[in-house]
Amino acid sequence: MESKLAASFEAMKATLLSRMTAHEEKLEKVTAGNQPPADIAGLQSEYSDFKRFVLDALHSFGTQIELLSQGYDRHETVMRRKVLLVHGVPEAKQEKLPDVITAVLHDRMKLTEVGRSNIHVCHRLGHSNRGPRPILVRFFTTEHRHLVWDNKKSLKGTGITISEFLTQMRHRAFTAARKHFGLTNCWLDKSRHKIEYMSELEELITKFRRCSSVGDDTVPAGDPNLAAGGDPLAKTLRRTRNARRN
Repeated sequence: MESKLAASFEAMKATLLSRMTAHEEKLEKVTAGNQPPADIAGLQSEYSDFKRFVLDALHSFGTQIELLSQGYDRHETVMRRKVLLVHGVPEAKQEKLPDVITAVLHDRMKLTEVGRSNIHVCHRLGHSNRGPRPILVRFFTTEHRHLVWDNKKSLKGTGITISEFLTQMRHRAFTAARKHFGLTNCWLDKSRHKIEYMSELEELITKFRRCSSVGDDTVPAGDPNLAAGGDPLAKTLRRTRNARRN
C-alpha cells in the first residue's frame, strides 16, 4: 500500500514540477531584455505565490503519506510479532508442514517444549522455484516464538535457517544498513541504534562512515569525530559485543 501511495504522489509531483518549469521558461522569454508590462509582472508575482503554495501543499501531502505508511507498517509489524520464517526445509508432495516444523524443533533444535499444539498457522510462501520455499510459522504465543528465535543458532550447519518476517519497509532499511555497516554490525533485536525506516537510517549514514569490510572506508567530510578518533559506531558495537560475552 505504502509503495503505491508513494509512487502516485511522486508521479503527481513530477507532473506539476515539469509544467511549472515549462511555464517559467515561457515567462522568461516574454520578459527577457525589456521592462515587462504591468500585467505580466503581476502575473509573474501571482505565479510565484501559487508555486510556493503548491510546493508547500506537496510537502504536507508527502509528510502525511509518510506518517500513514509508518502507521500501517507498525500495525503490520504487530500482526507479525508471533511469526517466524523457516528457510531451507526440503519440499515434498502432500507434506504436513506442522509435523515437518515440529520435527525441526524437536530433532534439530532440541526444543521439546514447543510442539505442534503451539503452532497456529504453518504454510509455505511464494511460488515453487529451484529451491525450497520458506515456511511461515505463526505461534499461538509470543513466548514460544521468542524461544525458537533465541535458539536459532542450534541450526548452524544443518542448511536450515530462521529469520523474522519483516515488512517491506523494514526489510529495505535492514538490507541497506547491512550493506553500509556490514553484516556483523547489524541486528534485528538488540542494538545501540534502533531504526525502523530508511529516513532514520539515512541520518546514521551521514554520521558514521561505511564499514571497511564492505568496501569504501572513506571518512565523510565535515565529521571531525571520525577523522580524529576512528569510527564511533564500530567502538560502540565492539563494547556491546564484549559486554555480551561477559
